[in-house]
Amino acid sequence: MLFRVGMTCGGCEKAVRAVLNNTKGVQAIDIDLPSQQVAVSGTCSKEEVLSAIQKTGKTVVFLK
Repeated sequence: MLFRVGMTCGGCEKAVRAVLNNTKGVQAIDIDLPSQQVAVSGTCSKEEVLSAIQKTGKTVVFLK
């Protein structure tokens, strides 16, 4: 699953990574800060990932 997340710095990336690491079913996270894209793989649903990222206060959009 690929998401666009409004991240502007390393702190933003760290916050997103932290909430995803604590989300059940997330197995791998790949964050590309310059393109503001987050790739997530695992058994969780896109809704669960969206909800987790929204907890950081960042804007998030499901891409594919």
